[in-house]
Amino acid sequence: MHSTPPPLVGFNNNVRYRGLRFHIQTEDSGVTRPHILTHLFADGGRVIKSMRTDYAEFVDHPDRPAMIHRMMREQHRAMAIDLRDGRFDA
Repeated sequence: MHSTPPPLVGFNNNVRYRGLRFHIQTEDSGVTRPHILTHLFADGGRVIKSMRTDYAEFVDHPDRPAMIHRMMREQHRAMAIDLRDGRFDA
Protein backbone atom coordinates (compact mmCIF):
# COMPACT_ATOMS: atom_id res chain seq x y z
CA MET A 1 0.00 0.00 0.00
CA HIS A 2 1.32 3.42 -0.97
CA SER A 3 0.66 6.24 1.46
CA THR A 4 0.50 9.90 0.55
CA PRO A 5 3.09 12.04 2.35
CA PRO A 6 1.59 14.67 4.65
CA PRO A 7 1.76 18.39 3.81
CA LEU A 8 4.86 20.17 5.06
CA VAL A 9 4.63 22.32 8.17
CA GLY A 10 4.20 25.95 7.20
CA PHE A 11 5.18 29.36 8.54
CA ASN A 12 3.24 31.85 10.68
CA ASN A 13 4.48 35.28 11.72
CA ASN A 14 2.94 38.36 13.27
CA VAL A 15 4.53 41.55 11.99
CA ARG A 16 4.02 45.20 12.79
CA TYR A 17 3.84 47.78 10.04
CA ARG A 18 2.91 51.44 10.48
CA GLY A 19 1.61 50.73 13.97
CA LEU A 20 -0.69 47.92 12.83
CA ARG A 21 -0.35 44.20 13.37
CA PHE A 22 -0.46 41.81 10.41
CA HIS A 23 -0.23 38.05 10.24
CA ILE A 24 1.51 36.14 7.44
CA GLN A 25 0.65 32.47 7.00
CA THR A 26 2.19 30.08 4.47
CA GLU A 27 1.05 26.50 4.09
CA ASP A 28 1.56 23.49 1.87
CA SER A 29 -1.60 21.85 0.57
CA GLY A 30 0.18 18.52 0.04
CA VAL A 31 0.96 16.43 -3.00
CA THR A 32 -2.70 15.64 -3.73
CA ARG A 33 -3.30 19.39 -4.20
CA PRO A 34 0.25 20.54 -4.96
CA HIS A 35 0.32 24.21 -4.21
CA ILE A 36 1.67 26.63 -1.63
CA LEU A 37 -0.61 29.32 -0.23
CA THR A 38 0.47 32.47 1.56
CA HIS A 39 -2.06 34.86 3.09
CA LEU A 40 -1.55 38.29 4.59
CA PHE A 41 -4.15 38.98 7.27
CA ALA A 42 -5.06 42.37 8.76
CA ASP A 43 -7.75 43.63 11.11
CA GLY A 44 -7.86 40.44 13.14
CA GLY A 45 -8.45 38.06 10.24
CA ARG A 46 -9.31 39.88 7.02
CA VAL A 47 -7.21 38.55 4.10
CA ILE A 48 -5.74 41.48 2.19
CA LYS A 49 -3.40 39.58 -0.12
CA SER A 50 -2.85 35.97 -1.16
CA MET A 51 -0.15 34.26 -3.18
CA ARG A 52 -0.41 30.78 -4.66
CA THR A 53 2.34 28.74 -6.27
CA ASP A 54 1.68 25.43 -7.99
CA TYR A 55 4.34 22.73 -7.68
CA ALA A 56 2.75 19.83 -9.57
CA GLU A 57 5.90 19.50 -11.68
CA PHE A 58 7.92 18.64 -8.54
CA VAL A 59 5.59 16.08 -6.91
CA ASP A 60 7.77 13.13 -7.96
CA HIS A 61 11.12 14.91 -7.54
CA PRO A 62 13.43 13.04 -5.14
CA ASP A 63 14.20 16.27 -3.24
CA ARG A 64 10.55 17.40 -3.17
CA PRO A 65 10.37 18.12 0.59
CA ALA A 66 13.48 20.34 0.54
CA MET A 67 12.40 22.08 -2.66
CA ILE A 68 8.90 22.77 -1.38
CA HIS A 69 10.22 23.98 1.97
CA ARG A 70 12.52 26.42 0.17
CA MET A 71 9.67 27.62 -2.07
CA MET A 72 7.47 28.13 1.00
CA ARG A 73 10.18 30.11 2.81
CA GLU A 74 10.81 32.30 -0.25
CA GLN A 75 7.11 33.00 -0.81
CA HIS A 76 6.58 33.79 2.89
CA ARG A 77 9.55 36.17 2.84
CA ALA A 78 8.34 37.84 -0.37
CA MET A 79 5.00 38.64 1.29
CA ALA A 80 6.79 40.20 4.28
CA ILE A 81 9.01 42.28 1.98
CA ASP A 82 6.01 43.47 -0.06
CA LEU A 83 4.33 44.58 3.18
CA ARG A 84 7.49 46.30 4.42
CA ASP A 85 7.96 48.07 1.09
CA GLY A 86 4.41 49.51 1.18
CA ARG A 87 3.00 47.53 -1.74
CA PHE A 88 -0.31 47.04 0.12
CA ASP A 89 -0.70 50.56 1.50
CA ALA A 90 -3.59 51.40 -0.81
